[in-house]
Amino acid sequence: MLFEAKVALRYLVSARFQSGLLVFGVSVGVVVFTFIAGLMNGLSARLTDDITGNVAHVTLEPELRVPRTFMAAPKGRALYAIQPGHNVASAIRSYRAIIELAGRMDGVRAVVPEVFGSATLARGEQILGVAVTGIEGEHASEIAPLGRSMVRGVLDLGVGNIVIGSRLATELGVDVGDRVNLQAPGRPGARGGVAARATVLVVRGIFTLGVQAIDERVVYVDLTSARKLFDVIDGVSLIELKVSDVWQAPLVAERLGRATKLKASSWLDRNARLQEGLRAQASTSNMIKAFSLLTIAIGVASALFLSVSRRRADIGILRSFGIGRGAIVRTFVLQGFLIGTVGALVGVSLGYGFAQLLLLASMKANGTPAIPIDPSQGEYVWAILLAVSVSAIAAVLPAWSASRIDPLEAIQS
Repeated sequence: MLFEAKVALRYLVSARFQSGLLVFGVSVGVVVFTFIAGLMNGLSARLTDDITGNVAHVTLEPELRVPRTFMAAPKGRALYAIQPGHNVASAIRSYRAIIELAGRMDGVRAVVPEVFGSATLARGEQILGVAVTGIEGEHASEIAPLGRSMVRGVLDLGVGNIVIGSRLATELGVDVGDRVNLQAPGRPGARGGVAARATVLVVRGIFTLGVQAIDERVVYVDLTSARKLFDVIDGVSLIELKVSDVWQAPLVAERLGRATKLKASSWLDRNARLQEGLRAQASTSNMIKAFSLLTIAIGVASALFLSVSRRRADIGILRSFGIGRGAIVRTFVLQGFLIGTVGALVGVSLGYGFAQLLLLASMKANGTPAIPIDPSQGEYVWAILLAVSVSAIAAVLPAWSASRIDPLEAIQS
């Protein structure tokens, strides 16, 4: 093998310009590979962060109760004891034990109990439907980053306080310090009427999370106020979790569902379209990276075929000295391996530098890049391994062609 390596290196050094072009071609292919990987992986990370940054990764809630039938009915129709849609919402009673269980699981970094319900928020004659989230003040920023999203006022969820979105504040015409009326429907009364429950709250803060549905229709109050508003004597409506690795959320949800007998869902269950988009994006990325590797293979194979044609006499002399076909094959495969190795290392360095330069050039005033490229996710190890492998494999056919040269015929030509 040492002899073949010396001959391969000698051939490359003797044709410096051609070897340089080959290394340059491999480098360009590797730069394209790492750039596409960094761009697509960075875009995927940004989309995932945008989706999961303001919502829970895993949600635990009571299973939906199916009304029980109380007697058989003719023609196979069931008669229900409770009409669907009018039964009282379930609550998680033993939620503290569940919080302790979830908190001990690997990868879980936040467990937040909440009381959730629909209500109307009124200021004067303006009345809007809202989604109310009751949460303990110390956990207010663990699911959605409310603390750093306050545009006016402070995140104060004490008793009698409310925090609302900026779009909702604009629609209602309220600001920090104003009083609003929060009203929730009550249970049906003895005479068939419904007694609504209402409370007057003071706006202590206004946030902007950048999600229209949240900024327009979500309000936050303290857990005690929400319990009174929605008549939840004890327990909570749901438990939300944040995990360290968002892609492990389905596994955590499955484990918690089995352990608690609650309905457990992950953010991926609620964002099927995002999964489809990410898969399509990954497929596109893989196709572009495959084409970049194909250009490397074509370039190396073409150049080595040319080298075989130019060195027919040299190969014939080597064969006449007793050098076997295997040695000839190894010589040219080693040429492809060396070209791929040097080109891959140069391409990885240039690719990382180009990605860093593009990241700095696209940085906006708020510190976020306009182009979602992540230089750290350029898949550089894969780029080196694939480029070297493709270059070596591309050299096999020219090497086989060289090994088939007849020594006498080559010397005579």
